[in-house]
Amino acid sequence: MKLFDFNKYFPDETACRKVFKEMRDREGVTCQHCGSHDVVWLESKQQYQCKHCRHRTTLRSGTVMHGSKLPFMYWFIAMHLLTATKKSISAAELQRQLGHKRYQPIWEMMHKLRSVMGKRDDKYTLKGNIELDEGFFSTETPDAQKQEKLKAGAGSQKNIFRLIQPFNRL
Repeated sequence: MKLFDFNKYFPDETACRKVFKEMRDREGVTCQHCGSHDVVWLESKQQYQCKHCRHRTTLRSGTVMHGSKLPFMYWFIAMHLLTATKKSISAAELQRQLGHKRYQPIWEMMHKLRSVMGKRDDKYTLKGNIELDEGFFSTETPDAQKQEKLKAGAGSQKNIFRLIQPFNRL
């Protein structure tokens, strides 16, 4: 999504909150007290209430935003900037862009988002043909090559062996 599209879909705090609530409703909300999935939204309190034990749950509760007082808009902007570009954005730069006074809450938000993104990556394994832009892969050399003393550096025999090895199998 381009920045202009992002601004069209999420122009203000109310729009971000509405979209987030719709996502929570689709996923299903679980009562943290009794584990029931039977909850109702209290518009006046902006919270979910369990129909069984009447325990209330905030919109952020049980999500990556749990315990944060930062606006939903900050979270959505941070998620967009973290996922829209190849290069990451620093917490200091995000703080500057948002015009937020304190660094600590922005750093904590970025840390939480990066942590959740890393955990999500662990759930999936790559299969089939994979195309990469850039990458460095280490390979093990056969035992015969390990016994010889190889020089170090970019032009070493070890690196040349890695390049030639796939062609030897043809």
